Amino acid sequence: MGVDEQAMRDEFERREKKRSEAYSEMIAVVGRVAQASARLELQLRQLMQTLLDSKYARLVAAGLAAGELIDTCTVLLRVNKEISEDQRTEGLDLLAGLKEVLGVRNNLVHGLIAMSGSGLHDLEAPEPVVETIALVSKRRKPELMVTVTVADAEKTIEDLHKRADGILRWVATYLPGPLNREQVVS
Repeated sequence: MGVDEQAMRDEFERREKKRSEAYSEMIAVVGRVAQASARLELQLRQLMQTLLDSKYARLVAAGLAAGELIDTCTVLLRVNKEISEDQRTEGLDLLAGLKEVLGVRNNLVHGLIAMSGSGLHDLEAPEPVVETIALVSKRRKPELMVTVTVADAEKTIEDLHKRADGILRWVATYLPGPLNREQVVS
């Protein structure tokens, strides 16, 4: 085997290793996104439960999708007479734009992980970039390709944690009584 052939083989193996490592990193990041969103949903259920302030609140919140929890909490925050205007604004700010963040989450968790610029057969091609390519299909609309990078995913994780922490802090600060209400669970 010539020097050029060995150099090409070494470069090919280096790129394959890099692709494998990048793919593994993206899989780990997608898992962290899923965990962060599960924690956020738990806090949204807690928020709804405390805003309803009923022993049946946990049953009412059970099984609602994140979007439904956001919508319901938004309405409950707007009409709640037991919180101040500043508390209402703070609560509504925590929910503002949350559906968009969860949309990125959905693209990551339900998307296909792909590489752009693979360069496997053309060693002159640029280094491969790992990103999640999501095929997004909305009702009665054609599929769209959406790209989410590792950096986008990391930002989503940070935002989900920040919002979950904020909701937990808001509930514990402003509605501690309803937080401790005994709940009917079956």
